[in-house]
Amino acid sequence: METVLAIICVCLLVILCVLLWKYISLKQNIRRFSNELEKLKDSDYRQPVKVTDFDKDLVELAVKVNEHTDIQRQLSVGYEERKKQLGTVISGISHDFRTPLTASLGYLQMIEKSSELSDKNAEYLSIAMQKNQYLKDLSDEFFELTKIENGGEELSIEEINLSNLLTEAVLEQHSWIAERTIATDFDIVDGIIIQADVHCLTRILNNLMFNAQKYTSDSFGVSLKQDNDRVVLCVSNTLTDNTSLDIDRVFEPFYRMDARTAGGSGLGLYVVRILCDRHGWTVRAEIKNNQFDVTILIGEKK
Repeated sequence: METVLAIICVCLLVILCVLLWKYISLKQNIRRFSNELEKLKDSDYRQPVKVTDFDKDLVELAVKVNEHTDIQRQLSVGYEERKKQLGTVISGISHDFRTPLTASLGYLQMIEKSSELSDKNAEYLSIAMQKNQYLKDLSDEFFELTKIENGGEELSIEEINLSNLLTEAVLEQHSWIAERTIATDFDIVDGIIIQADVHCLTRILNNLMFNAQKYTSDSFGVSLKQDNDRVVLCVSNTLTDNTSLDIDRVFEPFYRMDARTAGGSGLGLYVVRILCDRHGWTVRAEIKNNQFDVTILIGEKK
């Protein structure tokens, strides 16, 4: 009887060891499986998911994951190709628009200089010139935007004195600030040097200034400071009480704070966000006490 019990205990021990080994092996494979899935987040990673256990269900799961990953990669490649094709089409259309619009504006300006128009016709001509100029500016923005979105231009990174560049951009706003008697608050620390593409950085600053010009109610401020290892650039302006603003959408394309009265295409802050992303900078917007702030954090890791 004791012999039978001993045999039974040994068999149970063997079964327990086998189950424990199976459990440990399964846990290890699940852990490896999870690590492999994490690597798939990187679009450049091309290795298929592998398992070292010959468990039928686990192997079948790995096969299904690899098939799904291949399909997603094919869809991603197709999407990028169609995106580039669409960008090329938009760029071509924008270019085709720019040529006749430029010529049209030239002829309208010649008519304006002729001084042979009645007051009413001169008014109509002025409106036509404004509309033509708006269309030309819009086509220029689309042309530039398609190049930015498709990465058509490589960044040329160099050392730039941001303090000087920002000061120049602020000084260029003098006319509308004086005309509208806007209160100002400028705090730009001297000698701040950053690594950036000067063309993109200039575009960012111009878009921020133009956005402030469109929406500033009575106060406009710009600050630039060094905060440990990062540089903080902030452009702020007060808004009118009836300005309609969805803070969660200000960086979306074609969004305008007040579509009823605001001009422009609604692409300004969208372009700012894209160009900041290309540099690895963080950009955010907030509104408090009817003051709208756009802050760019340069050198801060995302």
